[in-house]
Amino acid sequence: MNLLKRLSIILTRSVLYPVFLKLLPKRAVVRPPGAINEKDFLRKCARCGACIVACKNMGSGVLVPCIVHDGILMYGTPKLDTSKAYCEIVLGICEERQPCIEACTHGVLKPVKGVVKLGYVKWDSTKCIQVRQGGCLVCVEVCPMGAVEVGEDRRPKFDKEKCIGCGRCVYACPASPKALRLVPRTFLL
Repeated sequence: MNLLKRLSIILTRSVLYPVFLKLLPKRAVVRPPGAINEKDFLRKCARCGACIVACKNMGSGVLVPCIVHDGILMYGTPKLDTSKAYCEIVLGICEERQPCIEACTHGVLKPVKGVVKLGYVKWDSTKCIQVRQGGCLVCVEVCPMGAVEVGEDRRPKFDKEKCIGCGRCVYACPASPKALRLVPRTFLL
């Protein structure tokens, strides 16, 4: 195990963990399906990468380890990277068998049933091809939940309540930079 992973684990298991949690910067990331609350997730995750490997081999390959830029306490823990793929836990290859959850032996990913809400999508209209020049509604086409509709002004309209945060629309968005980004469920308030 490399030095940064060890440091991350030591910090999260320290009695000073609550202090580190408040003081050390961290980015909001979207966790895999079935993830327990973030505070416990960071403390219990062994950063072994088993869920990431299982996702790559038997799932869509959307899981990647957090990097230092995400936060030292988060280093090595799994997150969704929708530039690589999207989560197929709903209406996808992982619906019946949940490889990332099955691979987790530390109890940070719990089995899930039915619709899983990972987060929701934020839309930046200034980067949207449909708004800038027209001819693109890929996000509407790929959403399995019907959370993206075409408004009267021919712009996509995103429904936060219907969106499950699978990342299909983010992955499919042809804009560069992307007009969509995934926001974790913990920020739904």
